[in-house]
Amino acid sequence: MNRFQYSLVVLRVTMGIIFITHGIARLYHESVADFGTYLNSKGLLIGVPIAWAITIGEIISGGLLALGIKVRYCIIFHTLIIASGLLMVHLPNGWFVVGHGSGGVEYSVLILAVLLVLFFIADNKR
Repeated sequence: MNRFQYSLVVLRVTMGIIFITHGIARLYHESVADFGTYLNSKGLLIGVPIAWAITIGEIISGGLLALGIKVRYCIIFHTLIIASGLLMVHLPNGWFVVGHGSGGVEYSVLILAVLLVLFFIADNKR
């Protein structure tokens, strides 16, 4: 494995871990129902089932992504979730996550850029 391939593995595994921890944190803090209530407040009528699907999806798909299994499918799932969060939550808060603002889009944009690179370049044979 050359340095470029190794770098892609590091990005893929890191992204997988980030997604896994988001789902696990929601379970650990028992906040899935709160997330569902928030989704309902945004007009989604079945917010709690959607919140559970996202939470379980983050854990399973994040694990598959980290392992390099069905990478493109995992990336599509996570891209939809991150893009939705960007539009529903972060965009109204501006660009910065911290510092000159709070809760903005910069972190989500970075994640989407990494997912784009992984989608088109990473090894997707499995």
